[in-house]
Parts: sequence; structure tokens; C-alpha cells
Amino acid sequence: MFYSNRVKTKATKNYKISYTSFASGMNTEVDDNLLPHKQGKVVYNYEIKNGALKTGLGFKELTLPNTIPDEFGEDRVIQIYQNKNITNLWHFRYYDTNALERRHKVMYTTADGDLCYFDVFHYVSNSFKVPDIPLFTSVPVAINYRLNGEDCMIFSSPTDDMLVFTQNYLAKTYEDAPKLVSVCIHYERLFAILEGERNTLVFSANLDPTSWDYELDEAGFIQMVDERGSMCAVLSFNDYVYVFRDYGVARVSAYGSLEDFSVSQLFVSSVKIYGGTVCSCGDRIMFLAKDGIHYFSGYSTTKLELGIENMFEGLENENASACFHNGKYYLACKLNFPDSEVIGCESGSFVNNALIEYDLKSGEINVLRGVDINKMISLEEGEVSKLVACFNGSYANKMGELTHDGKIFGTSLKSVWTSPNSNLGYSGKQKCIKEIYLKSEYDCKINVKSDYEEKTYNVKGKSGTQRIKTNVRGEYVQISFITENALAEISCPEVVLSVYG
Repeated sequence: MFYSNRVKTKATKNYKISYTSFASGMNTEVDDNLLPHKQGKVVYNYEIKNGALKTGLGFKELTLPNTIPDEFGEDRVIQIYQNKNITNLWHFRYYDTNALERRHKVMYTTADGDLCYFDVFHYVSNSFKVPDIPLFTSVPVAINYRLNGEDCMIFSSPTDDMLVFTQNYLAKTYEDAPKLVSVCIHYERLFAILEGERNTLVFSANLDPTSWDYELDEAGFIQMVDERGSMCAVLSFNDYVYVFRDYGVARVSAYGSLEDFSVSQLFVSSVKIYGGTVCSCGDRIMFLAKDGIHYFSGYSTTKLELGIENMFEGLENENASACFHNGKYYLACKLNFPDSEVIGCESGSFVNNALIEYDLKSGEINVLRGVDINKMISLEEGEVSKLVACFNGSYANKMGELTHDGKIFGTSLKSVWTSPNSNLGYSGKQKCIKEIYLKSEYDCKINVKSDYEEKTYNVKGKSGTQRIKTNVRGEYVQISFITENALAEISCPEVVLSVYG
């Protein structure tokens, strides 16, 4: 006697999900089940370009042109004075009245208080200490100025006398000058925030930033004491002086006679503004506040919706800094990454752990994780176009330039792109991720994680599309593309899955 099989099997349907492009970037704000699978939940140390994951940002030792090329024509690697730790750096532009040509130096201060320099265009790799000047007891601010027909750099710190350094390596201190913490030049006057309560904006005499005699009706000051808090940054922008405060922005109309100066308080912010991140970027000013990155038009402020705002939550970014270079806003800051990884500088104590690259034209961002940047400058002159940085921590005695090699001074950084942990649009149904197709020019790893199991697959780099058999089951699925050897070019991923029931 035969019996019919009455056990019903679950219906199975196969689907192919195409990621097509990684151009959607990262979003940590939206719930995983609401986030499109093509958008990364966690992305760092990759550069997203033309829809592919490519080798990310990095830093290497600064090299500059050798004006007397050797037989190989190599650039020279800049040597830091006595291998000391660097605390700040600046680009000094000046006209050499002896050589009758424009010249450039990078100047920097060390943790010991030395003021040092090296030439941008030269044949010598060494840095040199400026002789016969007092040591700085705190980190100064500095600005280029032409005083009495001669280009110079003006330095001021919260604890030291003002110092003026000229192209002829002559330096003079001014004991009567106020202690300044943020400076700008506007209509030949020096405007600055006075150290102390930081509620006073001071300005020098016209055509002489070393003259501060208020009784002569040439220099002066403006106090701002209200709910907007202390001043944290000042800059000249679109014919006005803008004063950024802890919780607002003021605009100073400062041309003509002193009687015509006027102040307008433009807005009150509900979150703290970080003064070190205020940066003029072409037609706007960019800055970081406690709730994310903002841009200021000169009249109003708009918060950028980048999808990573919650990565700033619970953090203090008082030591964040910024720079505008090649159409992009670079922000060195501290971020909370939504994973348990420890990358680069995060293995020890750090001040900042990330660099955000924001393209003002396209709105795209790239995130470099694992580097503790202190300060940055844009070095733009002739054939040289480099973002130059100094660092905290283990690289504090180095000066580096931004690269696209995915390494920090030769050490590869782990790169990760992770999808949302989602049901892929099939709620309540079990799935099996059967295969993954992708193109990867270099070695990488694919991690497939579900609520049931997790597997990692090694992929050897080669041209052409590869098929990786996976067979990972579960209702919720998360896929990561990981590179550990810096070089990356991953594109065209497709996932083949079976859905049961």
C-alpha cells in the first residue's frame, strides 16, 4: 500500500538585488529597515568615486619641490627641527625685496615654544629655528600682513607678547599689544578677540596692527555681553567682520571712521559653535556646532543634512579644526562610529579620530577614520597644491600631506562599508543569501551577518566579475565590504537570495 506525501514544503522564490552604485554614501540617522540597502550604514576609509569604493584618504610625510633637481628629479622630504612635536602651522607669503620675487615659507611652533620655518620652494630639506626670540609659552595665532611696506607675520598668544616676524628674519616684540586668540585683517586694521572673558573685540589703528593706543581714537574695542556667550572666532568676509560666538554670530560694519562702525547680532544658536572649525569657503563660511556641520551665507545659517549628525552626539569637539582646500571643507574632529572597531589612533588616547571631507559642489562626503589631526593649512602656490597637517599623539613630530593611498605614514588603515541590518523588504520571511557577485581589483573581504549566523569570505583581487558562494540564512541581513591592505576598487555588487514562504 502506498501513502501520498501530505507534508507541504515552503514555496521558495529567488531574487537578485543589485547594489549598482555606492554613490549614496553613508547615513547613520535613519532606522536600518527604512534605509535603502544601497546606502551604507557605516562607511569609512574608502573614497566613494564614480559609484565605486576606492582607495581612501591618508597622509604621508610632506614633500616639496626641489629647486635644484638631482638626476632623479625627486622632491625633498621636509625635516622637522630637532624632531620636535608641532603645535600649529601657517603659510607665510611675502615679496622678497632682495630677489625681487614672491616667496613662501611654512612656519610652525613646537611644543617647546620654538618658532620654526622652511621654504616651500628650495633645495634644502631642513627646518630652521628663528633665533634670538622669546619662546612661546602657549600656542599662538598668526596672520600675514604688510607693515610699513614690508611683508611680515604677526604672532600673538594668550600668554606672550605680540611678535612680528619679517622676511629678513628680523623679529620684534610689542609689550603693549593686547593678548589675542583669534585674528583677521579687515580694511588694513587687525581685528581680534581679546583673551580673558573673550567678550571683547579689539581693533588696531588703521595701517598699523602694532598700535593699540585707544586714547588716540585710532584703535578701539567692542564689547558683547549677552546670552550669545563668549567670542570664539573672527574673520573678514564680504566687506564685514563676522564674530562667531559660542551661541551666535555678530556682524561688524567696520569701514570709514570709527564713528561709522556698527554691530548687528544676526542670530542666536541653540547649540555650541566650535571656533576652531570656522572657515571661509569661497561664497560661504562653514563651521561645526554641537549638532553637526553648518554653513553661513553672511545673513543666515543652515544646518547641512549629511546623515551623520548623530555621530557628533555626546562628544565635545573643542579641539576640532578645519581647512578649505581645492573646493572642499576638511574637518578634523571626534566622531562616534556605530561599531565596535578600533582603528588607527583609537588604540590609545586621542584628541580627534576622524577627518571629514565635504565637497561643497557635489555635497559628497568621505570619512578618514583613525587619524588624530591637530591643525591644517591649504598650501596653494604655483605647482604646489597640498593640504598640510600636523598631528596629536604618536605623529606629533611629523608634518604630513593629504594623500589618496589609504595609509597613515605607511601604515594601512582598515576600510569598511556596511549595509543596513534589514529584512531586504521581505518582512517576517526567512532568507538565504546564496551568492554575491562583484568586481574587485584588489584583495578584500565580504562579511555576511544575519540574525542566525555570520560568515566572512576572502576575495582575491582580479579584473572581471567574481561569484562568491555564501549560503547564509536568516531574516535580517547585513553585508560588509572590508579592505585591510589600503588599496581598493570594489564595484557592481549583486546579491542572489532565496525567500521562503
